Amino acid sequence: MEDSLLIKYLLKETSKEESLVVKSWIESRKENEKYYNDFCWVWKKSIAIASTEEIDVDAAWEQFKKNRESKLLNSGPFSSQPFFSLPWVKVAASIVLLLGVTAMAFSFLPHSGKAYYASVNLTSLEESKEEVLLDGSQLTLNKHTKLSYRQKLLGEGRFVELMEGEAYFEVQKNPRKPFIISVDEVRVKVLGTSFNIKKTLGKTIIIVDEGLVQVSTGKDELFLTKNEKATIFTTEEKIRKEVSENQLFKYYVSKEFVAKDIALEELAEGLNEAYGSNIKLVSERARSLFITTTLPYGSLSDNLEIIRQTLGVSITQRDDAIIIE
Repeated sequence: MEDSLLIKYLLKETSKEESLVVKSWIESRKENEKYYNDFCWVWKKSIAIASTEEIDVDAAWEQFKKNRESKLLNSGPFSSQPFFSLPWVKVAASIVLLLGVTAMAFSFLPHSGKAYYASVNLTSLEESKEEVLLDGSQLTLNKHTKLSYRQKLLGEGRFVELMEGEAYFEVQKNPRKPFIISVDEVRVKVLGTSFNIKKTLGKTIIIVDEGLVQVSTGKDELFLTKNEKATIFTTEEKIRKEVSENQLFKYYVSKEFVAKDIALEELAEGLNEAYGSNIKLVSERARSLFITTTLPYGSLSDNLEIIRQTLGVSITQRDDAIIIE
């Protein structure tokens, strides 16, 4: 029995056929069962070592020898065979040293490589936040966003769950490990592309910036390409597809609002979303205006002044609303 298959079995990543092979092997002989139990013991101890933030390989090795000698003392009479010549000790030593070196290497990986064996939670509060995943994919979390991701070492995919908020993904291409995002009942599958996903009260919105994205629910499925948008309401499983008319959704990524001949009303909606403001266009003239400009994601009052000067509109404050006419 190969040790690599036993490790895969311990990680619960074997197929049904592989699991049956391992179980049959364990049950076939008492020696196999004992070897497996010893293997499990060493593996669990080694994982505890590899999970620590600071790794001392020499100390880990000394502790391993003490633990294993203690186990022998408690398990019965000594074998006349020298301890370090036993086959399982050689295997155990190899595993411990390999995991020690691996743990040190993991410390240089994003989130210390934790996504290889557990879910990593990422959260943003009052500011947007940039993150790099294990595969090199980059994402930007908008404020008040919470998601988790995992990428098992021997797994076949990269998985993200968006619990709340909004995130922009730039995914590294890997045909053998598709990138899959879950938002409630919505599933988004990509190989390598850039796109935005937003979960709001009552709906999920996906906008593709580059590449191809597959969006599916329990009863509907479609593909999105560049500048296409999908909206899925929680009360229905149908996916509504349309053209994305502007790039305002990327404001928290690029740190600017890029408006290219868009309706002033659309820009006002984008500013309201970004700043939590309440801008209203109350005149027919204001609602008929179009604008081309680039505004920094900074002061709202400064941006309103640019709009006022550019379009010659009147902007006033009335209670909790900003009135443009």
